[in-house]
Amino acid sequence: MSTESLRISPNYTVAQWEELQQTNEAHWSKAVAIIRDRLEGRFLRFADQCLTDIHSGFVVLAIDCLVAETIQQFTEGIEYSKNPSGVFKRFLGRPQFRPYFTPENVRDDFYDDIRCGLLHQAEAKNQWRVRRDQHKLLTTVGTGYVINVMLFHAAIKASLDDYLAQLLLPENHELREKLWTKMGFICDVRKARVEEEGAAAAGPTG
Repeated sequence: MSTESLRISPNYTVAQWEELQQTNEAHWSKAVAIIRDRLEGRFLRFADQCLTDIHSGFVVLAIDCLVAETIQQFTEGIEYSKNPSGVFKRFLGRPQFRPYFTPENVRDDFYDDIRCGLLHQAEAKNQWRVRRDQHKLLTTVGTGYVINVMLFHAAIKASLDDYLAQLLLPENHELREKLWTKMGFICDVRKARVEEEGAAAAGPTG
């Protein structure tokens, strides 16, 4: 396998990304299209499909949590989350989640009970309920919470739209630099895999 055919999203390859120039304004629409294709094409469109099943709340929230942390990694230009709780809770501070996640303790509880609960134990911990029929994204009930998975998923998608729109603005130099750093990490991983496969195929020498 060559780097020309190695994909970073359903419709784009490492080579197509590396053809882009960060300083060329005309290339930014394609850069944004690649990021959208990566996150929608590999994750969000499947969450959309899952939502048609009334029992899909857990799997949709799990996908959404994955995407949320990834968007924040792009925003901050980091390879992976060395402090995942901090990265994730900073994402929940975005406008799309206000005022529901404004209290710091709510972000803490969501991270511990939903993000970590679903991704590590396949369950929502403590007093969380996942629903579709309430008008608010998040409400408190007694000592627990009720989250509307439809509205949370919509907020994730709106956050991605907002992030990509910001990347199209030339004045957002730092945001663009962070994206380029993150994509460099991603492309390097893909190319390293090609080198390993090539070495393995060549067999021992000497």
